[in-house]
Amino acid sequence: MSKIVSLILIATLFLNFGCCSIFTSGPQKISVDSKPQGAKVRIGPYKGMTPYKVWMPRGKDYVIEVSYGDKTDSQALSKSIEPVYWVNILLWPGLIIDLATGSMFRYDPLNYEFTFDQ
Repeated sequence: MSKIVSLILIATLFLNFGCCSIFTSGPQKISVDSKPQGAKVRIGPYKGMTPYKVWMPRGKDYVIEVSYGDKTDSQALSKSIEPVYWVNILLWPGLIIDLATGSMFRYDPLNYEFTFDQ
């Protein structure tokens, strides 16, 4: 009986988590800098001044907006698929879970730099 319970528990764990949710979940640190430093940064609801570092949740589409004086520049955060995501082909519920949670994505690059003329 305990073997059956153990197998059910293991199966439940595999069906409730995707590979990315297990191995690469959590936010990623994005760095934004500017020349000259001290520019205002906005990434969705996150605000700061350069040099700026923020932990961003995975899977969201954000645009980095940087302003220095009367000049503004922007760039979309680039996303790619985590390589470990493809292991989910062996355990198909993980495909759906990682897609739904956004953990299948990663931001790449992690460092952005903007240059403003003085």
